[in-house]
Amino acid sequence: MSGRVRRLAVVWPRLGPYHLARLRAVDARCRAEGAALTAVEVARDDALYPWRPERGAEAFERVTTLDGTVEAAAPAAVRAAVTAALDAADPDAVAFPSYATPDARAALAWCRRQRRAAVLLFDSRAQDAARSPWREAVKRVLVAQADAALVAGTPQAAYLQSLGMPAARTFRPVDVVDNAHFRDGAEAARRPGSPSFLSVNRLVARKGVEVLIEAYRRYRQRVAAPWPLVLVGDGPERAALAARGVEGVTWAGALQIDALPAAYGQAACYVHPARIDPWGLVVNEAMAAGLPVLVSTGAGCAPDLVQGNGWTFPPDDPDALADRLVQVSALSPAARAALGRRSQAIIAGYTPEAFADGLWSAANAGLPHADRRFSLSGRAVLAAFRLATRRHDTFHAVDA
Repeated sequence: MSGRVRRLAVVWPRLGPYHLARLRAVDARCRAEGAALTAVEVARDDALYPWRPERGAEAFERVTTLDGTVEAAAPAAVRAAVTAALDAADPDAVAFPSYATPDARAALAWCRRQRRAAVLLFDSRAQDAARSPWREAVKRVLVAQADAALVAGTPQAAYLQSLGMPAARTFRPVDVVDNAHFRDGAEAARRPGSPSFLSVNRLVARKGVEVLIEAYRRYRQRVAAPWPLVLVGDGPERAALAARGVEGVTWAGALQIDALPAAYGQAACYVHPARIDPWGLVVNEAMAAGLPVLVSTGAGCAPDLVQGNGWTFPPDDPDALADRLVQVSALSPAARAALGRRSQAIIAGYTPEAFADGLWSAANAGLPHADRRFSLSGRAVLAAFRLATRRHDTFHAVDA
């Protein structure tokens, strides 16, 4: 296929506030190029993120294919619904989140049948999971069917390129937030005279919050006037974590996106303790809010985002993290403010507009490579996935 993209479709399991901020920027870019955008979401809700539903007056076409939650959707129904939505939209290029879920594989199959550009939205790293040779071989087959990619950062690009995506058709960034929303809201809530540490997480094991709590307990033993620690979020680990009974910890619960900027503005340093996190979008938020950051090397954003605006530490090492907490709380307010300004300078390259530019470039870079059908190996892999998912009656993701 030659020429330029005239209609772009983006497929996601569910459109939350972070997706919509990106899509509004994509829509603006498409309109500037004389193109149109269709956003396809599998379902109206999901069990993982308690986002308040957002259905505003978007200028772009938004198609919701199924009622209920993403997790309750049968894979066959997802495939049929996504295929029908793409048939109706008839885009020149389709972007979708990797290859791990039925909606993504349906979008990839549609692109190959219709000979349209397939763009992977990719934020996995090689170290995010144990990688078996046969799974990596399957991924290489699927990546070979895609035409371009938009990736999160340096380690994500390296992993995708190891799976076969050419560097010339790999663009950035995927993981962005509305920086102005977090910057302005944090500034309005700033409390310079009462410093605290902040961490925002779903309370699940891989986020490493128990390591942070233990590190904070040790930190309190090392300083005369310890800062409080505020934990935002909820999840299945909350009761066990709260039962540790560490003094100085405040449990703020889950907050919607409109309340989050104030939480950042009332803190003096952000801590992200994840054992495994493909990126860590909350670090973007904290940096946009002008905070120094302490980020575990288990977070995929660390190589790109922690650059003279804070420090990293190894996951599962509470002593190392306690040392970092001591280090930050010993800084003067002026030194912390300088680190926060550095955070904002770095994150200025990670905006919805940057996402839109990267996606537009990826879609058009993929277009000349789109005039091809699925390979025999690709058809075999998709058939195997369909056979496997018949054993599941709900939405099922594979290792990404």
